[in-house]
This record gives sequence, C-alpha cells and structure tokens, in this order.
Amino acid sequence: MMFMLGINEPPKQASAVGGIRRWKDGRNMPDVHAVVYYYGELPVYMRLNVGTEMPETYRIQGSKGVLEVTGSSLTLAPQTGKDGYPSYYTGSFPRAMREAYVEKWHQENDPKPGQTAMSETISFSGPDFDDVRPHLWTFFEAVRTRKPVTEDVVFGHNAALACHMANESYFRKGTVSWDEASKTIRG
Repeated sequence: MMFMLGINEPPKQASAVGGIRRWKDGRNMPDVHAVVYYYGELPVYMRLNVGTEMPETYRIQGSKGVLEVTGSSLTLAPQTGKDGYPSYYTGSFPRAMREAYVEKWHQENDPKPGQTAMSETISFSGPDFDDVRPHLWTFFEAVRTRKPVTEDVVFGHNAALACHMANESYFRKGTVSWDEASKTIRG
C-alpha cells in the first residue's frame, strides 16, 4: 500500500480494534485486527483475519471510482460521483414526506430514455507468480551494482512502525499517534 501510493513516512495516527476470536490457544495477539491509519489527511483502513483464507487485495477508493489490486490483477470501476437512487435515510421520513421526496428525486435525476451511460469496468490480469524470486533478484542486483533499492531501510522502518502503532492501539484500547520529535508512539 505504501509503495503503491508513494508514501514513505510513518502514519500520523492509528486506531485499532480486534480480538482473539478463533485461535483461543493462549496467544496474546489478535487473530482479527482492523486498523484505521492517518497518513497526513489520508485515511487508510487495513484488516487482518487469520481465521479466514483470503487473497491479498488492495482497494483504493477515490472520487472517480474504485481501483482494486490483487497479486495478479488490476481492476478499475469508474464512478460518476452522482447519486444513482434516492437517499437511503428516507425510510425514517413520514410516509407523505418520503413519497414526495422520492417522486421529486426521480423527476430531477432519472436519466431520459437512451441517455443512461453504461459503467465500463476495466480489468487487467496476468499469470499468478511467486513474488519471492523477483524480490530476491532486486536485492541481489542492488548488492552487485550498489544501486539503492526501492524499499530501503527507511521504508522498512516506516512500514514496521505502522504495525507497531496498530499493536499499541489495540493493547491500549485507544488511538495512538507518532511523535516525530521524540520518535515515540504516544497514547
């Protein structure tokens, strides 16, 4: 995630929840763990569930759509940003008010016949691969040529620090922040 978004800094904040839900075997680390990070003003949600086998997937949700990245595929689902139907919260309106709102919404927002644009999802897929070999090749080439690697020691520190912040938040049961001046995690 940090590599894809071009982030090479620790998160400013982390807030985690979770627990030991499946593997009640004496461990103290959660097997279900969800964390919201703030990298500057960018919220990033990460989750872990070691009781369920799932492929590693990243979803980047932006104002123009959703980009989904897996080990061997990339999918873009564009979105216009316009409401496609009346608001869900109208169920709490009194009946007459709800009906009037829904009718007005459809009058103002329903596309005219023949004007409905089709959403076009774009997908690219490649063969599954073992990422260990290319990773090792990059490392060996960096050693051989003395060229710097993309994910250097600072990058590794920042990625590991995010994990430490998630764990600290989980055990402290509250949000933690990274204090750059003192290089400490604060609760």
